[in-house]
Amino acid sequence: MDRTFIDGTLVERTRETEIATVEFDQNSAEFAADPWSKYEELRSNCPVAHTDSHGGFWLVSKYDDVVKVARDDTTFSSCPTTVIPDSGVYNLIPLQSDPPDLQRYREALLPFFTPKAIASYAPRIREFTNTCIDAFVDRGHCELVTELANPVPSMTALEFIGFDPRDWHDFAGPMHRLSYFADGSVERAQALADLEKMDAVIATAINDRRKKPAGDAITALVNYKKDGVMFSDQELHGLVKMLLFGGLDTTMAAISNTLLYLSEHPDARQRLIDDPGLIPLAVEEFLRFEAPVHAFARNVTTDTQVGDQKIRAGEKVYMLWASANRDPEKFENPDEVVLDRRPNRHLTFGVGGHRCLGAMLARMEMRIMLEQVLCRIPDFHIDPDTVRHPITVTIIWGRTSLPATFTPAGC
Repeated sequence: MDRTFIDGTLVERTRETEIATVEFDQNSAEFAADPWSKYEELRSNCPVAHTDSHGGFWLVSKYDDVVKVARDDTTFSSCPTTVIPDSGVYNLIPLQSDPPDLQRYREALLPFFTPKAIASYAPRIREFTNTCIDAFVDRGHCELVTELANPVPSMTALEFIGFDPRDWHDFAGPMHRLSYFADGSVERAQALADLEKMDAVIATAINDRRKKPAGDAITALVNYKKDGVMFSDQELHGLVKMLLFGGLDTTMAAISNTLLYLSEHPDARQRLIDDPGLIPLAVEEFLRFEAPVHAFARNVTTDTQVGDQKIRAGEKVYMLWASANRDPEKFENPDEVVLDRRPNRHLTFGVGGHRCLGAMLARMEMRIMLEQVLCRIPDFHIDPDTVRHPITVTIIWGRTSLPATFTPAGC
């Protein structure tokens, strides 16, 4: 076996198989402290490499290779899981589904994510946002994650799914601990226990809608029928659970990353204040620059090749969305935020058959929250020493605490 360090990256090549092996553990605090330099090393030295962490899996770090894997649902399956290490959260539909079931599930969900449906949520999102800001605008200080970035997308998701938005803490808490704490931690174990309780809440809601329909997503899914076939209880549970997972922590992470950047870069913030019409483009750039979900896994069904590496059936491939978003072959000055970047074909919402159905909703939530923050507390400042940064990148990348100060509304 050849062992070589290339720009600080340990690369091992087994002579018989020519497998490029690197040290990589996205679950570790060391990696979370600076994933970007590691991604750069991978793209430059071993764009398709193998790590022995968590039972072993392949890393795919360049844009074109990530797209190739993501578009091939036959060779690269999403079953039984898309997370490494496996969090123990099963039955997320359609995330953990393959064709033809994938198309059947997405067809049932599409009505909630049409442009018309998304537009109809805007007044409520703005109401949620302003209600949150109203609660702290006269104080001159707040915690931007727990008082804004977390409750707004959580309340939005709960309302259209069919739960009381006032109960957002009960749903966001367990998911937050699952997303932001490493596998094997006490917090992750508590999250898994709490999620069992949430599973019971979902099951009760499904049964209740059968008896008493309501104008929400749960009712629509309970009554959905394709070719005379309705969803089983297991399928319904997975669909509702995925709507919750997709609607809460991811948008929270994206807006928290954005608010921190704007606090640290007052010139960029002032530019958006002076030209609010630029906010939609800026949202795309913030999503590219710090993707709230760094990667998803696929399970290899047949021997194949990605880049110069032969990958065998039964192995796992980890698509590094966040690394692909900073591929210099696709993005000029990829490590810089360019507020009006065009084109901006980032992979934050995925690509192919699994592209995120909620992308338009997430964009709108970010846009509305940014508009209101820049209008109502435009001089907000986050002390960098108080920020709580990610300690693992297993699922979500986002800040979990952003204490901020600003000029009170009454001044």
